Amino acid sequence: MAREIHKIRAEGTAYRITQDYCLDKPAPVPVEDIAMDRGVLCLEANLTGCLARLVRKGKRGIIRTHRCIREEGRKRFAIAHEMGHWFLHETESQIFVCTAEQMRDYKGSPMEVEANFFASEFLMPTALFRPLARDVEPRLERVKSLAGTFKTSLTATGMKFVDINKHECILVLSTNKAVAWSKQQGKRSGLRIEKGMRLHSESLAFHVAEPAGEAGPDIVKPEAWIAHNSYERQIEISEQSWALDGYNSVLTMLVVTDVDGADDVDMVRHYEVKNSRCAE
Repeated sequence: MAREIHKIRAEGTAYRITQDYCLDKPAPVPVEDIAMDRGVLCLEANLTGCLARLVRKGKRGIIRTHRCIREEGRKRFAIAHEMGHWFLHETESQIFVCTAEQMRDYKGSPMEVEANFFASEFLMPTALFRPLARDVEPRLERVKSLAGTFKTSLTATGMKFVDINKHECILVLSTNKAVAWSKQQGKRSGLRIEKGMRLHSESLAFHVAEPAGEAGPDIVKPEAWIAHNSYERQIEISEQSWALDGYNSVLTMLVVTDVDGADDVDMVRHYEVKNSRCAE
């Protein structure tokens, strides 16, 4: 049985480290310098079957990242992820070998999930990120701007943005016209996009194929994206999609708006009534 995921501990550890180095302005965290200061050397290498790995010996360690990583933001997240293992999991393992999938996983292995929480908070401290992301319109241009400010990847920044932004939004990555993963704030929306779901022909993402192609924001039919609507909400969806050059993938920002005036209380009440009926 897998142990509990300690999200607060992971993010709290990252926060304390940023405070130790007086990182109090929105700017790229000097991730490799901090790693070196804490006894960890960061190197590039030709790795097989993983994106990064950490080897620890006592109070010294080496983080190796794959030479194939093209984007600086993605490399920085890989290093920060391994640093998460370094600070959080000393008693659990001395060697960590991490894949690209593990570095975007927030539901699997507790140690990998905790390393992701650490990396996100370490590179994009919430206290600095929130004022820039909370009240703005959910747009991929804004995510790109924040990624430039913190020198982070577009996808990692988008995930953080979805968690912070006051609007109900969903970030989706699709590859070869199928959903690879999606990220939304919390679980109370009642909306679900299935992994592996083929892109609907009426979605903008379906038609964004060429490198650097862009579409939207524009209103699309909810059924173009939503596989399951637990609360039977009447919603409107705005979609914006960008092709990611070199990855045969499309990044999509969906913004969900209720059109019937329902609020969270109504949804929770509907859910409770529905569950009580099922139990009878």
